[in-house]
Amino acid sequence: MTNQRNAPQSIIKQLQVVFAISLSILLVASFASFYSNRNLIESSQLVNHTNEVIVNAESLISEVKDAETGQRGYILTNDPVFLQPYNNSYDQANKILSHLKSLTIDNPIQQKNLARVKDLIDQRYVQFEKVLNSVNNISVADRITSLRREHDAMNEGRRIMRNLREAVDDIKREEETLLKTRMAKQETYIRYTPVLLIVALVVSILISVIAYARIKSDLDERTRKQQEDEDKFVETNRRISMIEDMTQQVASGDLSARSADDVDDELGRISVALNNMTDTLERNFSEMEDSNWLQAGSIEVSNSVQGERFVKSVAHKVLSALAGHLCADIGTLYVANKDGSLSLQGRYAIEDVRSELPAGAGLIGQAVIKRQLMVVEDLPADYLKISSSLGYTAPVYIMILPLIFDGDVVGVIELGKRERPMKKELEFLENNANAISISLNTALNYEKIQDLLEETQAQAEELQAQHNELENINAELEAQTEKLQASEEELKVQQEELLQANTELEERSRLLEEKNQEILEKNAEVQRKAEELEISTRYKSEFLANMSHELRTPLNSILLLGRLLAENNDNNLSNDQVEYARVILSSGNGLLALIDEILDLSKIEAGKMLLEYETVSTDEILNDMRGLFSPVAKDKGIGLNIRTTSDVPKTIESDKQRLEQVLKNLLSNALKFTQQGSVSLTIETRPGDKLAFAVKDTGIGIPADKQRQIFEAFQQADGSTRRKYGGTGLGLSISKELVRLLGGDIELESNPGSGSCFTVIIPVSRLARIEAASVKADMVEVDEKNAIGGEPEEKRSEYISEIIPEGIPDDRDDVSEQDKSILIVEDDVNFARSLLDLARKSSYKGVVTVRGDEVLDLAKRYKPSGILLDIQLPVKSGWEVMEELKKDALVRHIPVHIMSSHSVKNESLIRGAVDFMNKPVAFEKLQEIFTRIEEVSNKKTKKVLIIEENSMHAQALSYFLSNHNVNSEIKNNISDTVDAVRQNVDCVILDMQVPGQSAYDTLEDIKKNADLEQLPVIVFTGKSLSMAEEQRIKYYADSIVVKTAHSYQRVLDEVSLFLHLVDEGKAKAANGNSAKKLGALKDVLNGKTVLVVDDDVRNIFSLTKALEKYGMHIVTAIDGKEALKVLHDNNSIDIVLLDMMMPEMDGYETAAEIRKNRSWRDLPVIAVTAKAMMGDREKCINAGASDYITKPVDVDQLLSLLRVWLYNKI
Repeated sequence: MTNQRNAPQSIIKQLQVVFAISLSILLVASFASFYSNRNLIESSQLVNHTNEVIVNAESLISEVKDAETGQRGYILTNDPVFLQPYNNSYDQANKILSHLKSLTIDNPIQQKNLARVKDLIDQRYVQFEKVLNSVNNISVADRITSLRREHDAMNEGRRIMRNLREAVDDIKREEETLLKTRMAKQETYIRYTPVLLIVALVVSILISVIAYARIKSDLDERTRKQQEDEDKFVETNRRISMIEDMTQQVASGDLSARSADDVDDELGRISVALNNMTDTLERNFSEMEDSNWLQAGSIEVSNSVQGERFVKSVAHKVLSALAGHLCADIGTLYVANKDGSLSLQGRYAIEDVRSELPAGAGLIGQAVIKRQLMVVEDLPADYLKISSSLGYTAPVYIMILPLIFDGDVVGVIELGKRERPMKKELEFLENNANAISISLNTALNYEKIQDLLEETQAQAEELQAQHNELENINAELEAQTEKLQASEEELKVQQEELLQANTELEERSRLLEEKNQEILEKNAEVQRKAEELEISTRYKSEFLANMSHELRTPLNSILLLGRLLAENNDNNLSNDQVEYARVILSSGNGLLALIDEILDLSKIEAGKMLLEYETVSTDEILNDMRGLFSPVAKDKGIGLNIRTTSDVPKTIESDKQRLEQVLKNLLSNALKFTQQGSVSLTIETRPGDKLAFAVKDTGIGIPADKQRQIFEAFQQADGSTRRKYGGTGLGLSISKELVRLLGGDIELESNPGSGSCFTVIIPVSRLARIEAASVKADMVEVDEKNAIGGEPEEKRSEYISEIIPEGIPDDRDDVSEQDKSILIVEDDVNFARSLLDLARKSSYKGVVTVRGDEVLDLAKRYKPSGILLDIQLPVKSGWEVMEELKKDALVRHIPVHIMSSHSVKNESLIRGAVDFMNKPVAFEKLQEIFTRIEEVSNKKTKKVLIIEENSMHAQALSYFLSNHNVNSEIKNNISDTVDAVRQNVDCVILDMQVPGQSAYDTLEDIKKNADLEQLPVIVFTGKSLSMAEEQRIKYYADSIVVKTAHSYQRVLDEVSLFLHLVDEGKAKAANGNSAKKLGALKDVLNGKTVLVVDDDVRNIFSLTKALEKYGMHIVTAIDGKEALKVLHDNNSIDIVLLDMMMPEMDGYETAAEIRKNRSWRDLPVIAVTAKAMMGDREKCINAGASDYITKPVDVDQLLSLLRVWLYNKI
């Protein structure tokens, strides 16, 4: 409608524009015509001006000629009449000359020419006067004689006249040039002025036509828009109706409803806002991951100090756990002494560090004084170094954490890393500082007790020695008594002293016994605390396993279905989209509830839970509970009774949200564990202004020995793998702590089989205001410029030369495809010439380069049989060149022989060189280089020895290698490995878990043998290697590959690197050809039948959808018993995916039963478990599983395992 109202104004504006443009064109044309005419007039005037100058120039020369003629007549006739032209000619000439000057005043060239003419005229008239003076008063005959004498003067006059004519001719030529220019300009104006007028006329006509078409188009557009407005009104009504329908669906609880309206207007933005309401789950995932990461780190730190009693052991374990979880590179732990100084008790990946620090010294001292976490960045160059066997570097950030116990600093932890610590990492350090402090203080107390015990034992030994000494004294006294009977009084005195000494000895013995008893009691207390710590640790470990299952199960569904939705292989939204979205929503809500419980427990333990007291209606609480749980009870077919006694007050003062949270948890548990009967909630008064909320059920009940356990964090009455009821074990622990914060307690009465009664007792009114304050220590950022100093200067690599020498002539222009060539990379030109001569003698063409950045291009261009490579090169080092060569599929097979003055033999062989030789090199050694390259180049078929514990993995690996022209031999033990590798083997692939002799001993035997020293060894294992094991293996092995989804391709890459194979697939792909494939994944899986055994229908649904895309037939079972029945009834099953945690019969028993049946012994069984704990893999394999994968299931890894176990069934 607005467009319609604005249409007349638009037409008026267009008319105004047309009028303005036409008027502008008219004005331009008029101005152009006026300008052209004016220029024509000016040109005509200038032409006349030029003609006038030429005429005057002619007149000037005529005047001089007349003067000359009159002079001659007078000389010949002596008649004065002839002098009349002469007499007036000089004045007339000057007059003409002055007029010419005024005409050419604006022309410097003409002014110069006129000055020259003036000078010549003056000279000529002087000559005239001289001649006339010489002939005056003499006869005509004498004049002839006089003129003959004045011959030179006459010649001079003739010369002056000739010069004058030339000068006048110059003036005329200059004016003629100007005349031509002005005439051309005049002709231009005459030619273009009509054209300009015609163009202006045509443009005016075109503008009029365009204006007419535009105005007509606007009128037509106005009519069209009027029709569009009417259509838009109808469309708006339709969109509003659609939004209203979607809003009603959301209001009725259908959160899967979406609006497809994405038009960018008010209604479209409303639709987008409604759609965005369902997107809030994504923001929760980040919080969930951070919380899981913090919880996992806390458990890792707790587990690391479990059972550790000594300070150094605690320090080592804590540093290892913190460094591993925070990806720190170095770390130290200092313990505070009584005098305030600090003693080093533990370090991580660092050697040169001070063992003692005085009080308040350095950044650590400042952290102790401030008692807060410090983060230091931009460290100086001379700070602590992060070192390894290959070199060292400096940390960029340092985190210093003081450990405080009961208000005293007991230690300080310092961690260094290269990346800036994230906020969650700093939070992790703060959250675990108290636990670490407690563990460290416990260890310190234990050592103090040990020291006290040793001191007490030493005192006891000293007292025993004194006792023996006193007995000796008594013996001596008795001897003296026999000898000194006469000195009776003296003897009595000595006897009294002896009695007194004995009394003191008895008193000291009694004190010693009391002290020993105290020590025994303290030892018993320490032992009891240790047992409690062990129990708590076990509970936390069991919680980790249970929580892992509860978290990973919904996460598994979310990830799998999310991937299916994201891939959208059909390029449109399928009919299952709504079903997928509902599953994702269900899993997300389950995760969100678990995260809330974990966060609540964390807040309670940290003392950060805030209570908001308010006046709460008891009737409102009852109505809330009734409305929330009545539908649940009705669905389960059990009764729900909610009532209150008459003496219960109408309102109480409490935190309604937390109180209802406790009651919801208790009622939820009661309904979950009650299969028949009823559940009741009763509110009644208790003495002392207290109120009791009793939740009673007729469920399974709780044994007496489990009643205390269920209130502990992470605990359940049934934590086994066959448990029927899920959960994390957090609910009752959180409820108990919340009730305690409310000033009350929870009582429990229960017997197995007869139900349970949980009674929450809280005060009716708030007697004292309880506030929980959470204070978070500020992170101290230390400015490097103020605290430390400048940045370290980057050092140039020691393997890069500064000087680039001149290249030397080689054979690169003569190399053909049939020639054998050698690429020599050497910056020592003399040595390079020697290598080039030797290559030629060995029937090779040589290509030489003195810099590293040219190697890759030369290798691709000439395809040499071998490369002789120096490490220290200009521009790019030999290590960089080696890395480039081995990454390129076209040249990675070319054998590279490294020659260097640096002792880097092991590193050279690990990076893929065929051999290494130290400079200077003898002539015989140089010949060996070409012999070695010749052997590598001529050997077409390679042989690999595979020593693998899993026969299927070995066979699959052998099959993959055979497709790359690599022969292989498989052994399942390593007792005769050394003998086997002597049989023309080019590489060894070794599993560290194979039976027989120790794999470490075998590696050592191979590498100690001179003939096998350069044999590549690849360790390929599924075992989780510790840091010590990995370092020990790396001492002998050339590469370590851990079995994962893509490990087979990694092994192929490593074998190709060490055996210098051409990667035909990548090489052909680089040349535009198709590579040879091992068989498409869909061909391997298509038509195969898989049995999915899982008690969670979401997992079954997710796995089914993921595998059906590859043409697999899915058969399902919800527990082990049903799985065995399905296997009996279906003989076409090719593989089993078995969940290990199920009710009735878990995965371990199911796998064992499958292996008992002979017909199923070769059936592949892949264990799927959410308990990703140490030893789970071995436990699954021992139970009968063929392979192992953890939840959430990585689809790529699952498909890789299916391919390994099914590739031979194509």
